[in-house]
Amino acid sequence: MPITDDARDLFLPAACASCRSASAAGFGLCPDCAADLAALRPLLAAPAVRGAPPVVAAGPYAGTLAEALNEYKERSRRELAPALGALLGRALAVVAAEVPGAVLVPVPPTRAARRARGFDHVAAACAAVPGRPPVHACLRALPRPDSVGLTPRGRLAAATASLRARPRAAAALAATGAPAILVDDVVTTGATLHAAARALAGAGVAVPAAVCVAAA
Repeated sequence: MPITDDARDLFLPAACASCRSASAAGFGLCPDCAADLAALRPLLAAPAVRGAPPVVAAGPYAGTLAEALNEYKERSRRELAPALGALLGRALAVVAAEVPGAVLVPVPPTRAARRARGFDHVAAACAAVPGRPPVHACLRALPRPDSVGLTPRGRLAAATASLRARPRAAAALAATGAPAILVDDVVTTGATLHAAARALAGAGVAVPAAVCVAAA
């Protein structure tokens, strides 16, 4: 980031994380962009990878939502967590009645991704879901290649090799008999959700559905 950008961020009000042309009035967004997010309605995603759990996304990966999500992830705009958590809450409301007693299991970043961002962005959004069910961090992610440019089959292979259940945490969840709803930021092919569901199933945890902030 240029030094001039750093100076601007220090001495001027934070710009809206989406349009960047207005000051952020609260939670990182200007009133107009906040209204754009508020107008979104959940949609049923259609993962290309067969066997992925049904996925409800808060909105399409486009426009205001895509810009805000990228700022949240890539520039560590943590103040956006409440706005994104509210969107996840709407997606969760679509599936919650069909999955009583479910808990949330966020898809984890790799250690390198978390170090680069400075936080676990999916877990932070999960924690901001209003009235959310319990969150169980029972997955871990081993190093994996960047999925950009990979085929759906390549994405699935990379995700399957990376995602693992945390033995003790997953066993404790399995002992309760509670189903898990996976949570991720963006669903594209569904490879990551398929791999995560498979890892949990191997530990005895059922995954009947998933929710995401956006569907690409």
